[in-house]
Amino acid sequence: MRLWRAIREDIACGAGLLTRLPLGWLRVSGQDWSLARSVWCWPLVGALVGILSASMFLLLSALNVPSLVAAAWSVGLQILLTGGLHEDGLADMADGCGGGHTAEKRLTIMRDSRIGSYGALALGISLIVRVTTLAAVPPSMVVPAMAVTGALSRSILPLLTFLTKPARDNGLAKQLSTLTRDQLLGALFSGFCMTVICLPAQLGLQTILAALCTMLGVRAVARKLLGGYTGDVLGATASLAECVLLTVLASAWKS
Repeated sequence: MRLWRAIREDIACGAGLLTRLPLGWLRVSGQDWSLARSVWCWPLVGALVGILSASMFLLLSALNVPSLVAAAWSVGLQILLTGGLHEDGLADMADGCGGGHTAEKRLTIMRDSRIGSYGALALGISLIVRVTTLAAVPPSMVVPAMAVTGALSRSILPLLTFLTKPARDNGLAKQLSTLTRDQLLGALFSGFCMTVICLPAQLGLQTILAALCTMLGVRAVARKLLGGYTGDVLGATASLAECVLLTVLASAWKS
């Protein structure tokens, strides 16, 4: 019973952070809200968002809506379900890293709620990539593609926090600084299982490597320009990973 209560709490915590899905009722009164403990379910929450978004694509395709238009609506639903969380992080990181000359200045810019030229360009490019690559995926593979993309793009976030120090001593980054190895392995295992279920072995390995390379690339930039990671860095990592993974899958399934 205690384990089930912890699972409910973790799912409520993970879904509350990563989505706007009404799952707060899962929270158990009196249980601690542990962000680090909830990371095992982040890939599952990401996969759920991906599947729901893919369902929009399939519905519109069944109504003879062109693939590019269906893909745009699908990505739009995905952003609605997540509240634009990752896109906000991508825009903030692009503005900070593109507009500041010191780590302190870049972090200050990233906390500004206004969007600048670098942020707008990053958002525009990422949306174009996601829509066009999703449209290039065969309709029969849209659900597994979106499920894996959602899962892997979230499973690499705890790994980034485990390997990198926070750039600030407060906020989301600070809460995840206590992440343990077992909690990290839980998140990686969830993402791995979703990949194994949805994709052939060789393609699954390619997507896992692509996700890891994306994380390492963002980590290198964050360490050099910001001195560590922030919540915005995590959002940017998830958004960029979705772009990269959909590109890999679209290329693998091209006619």
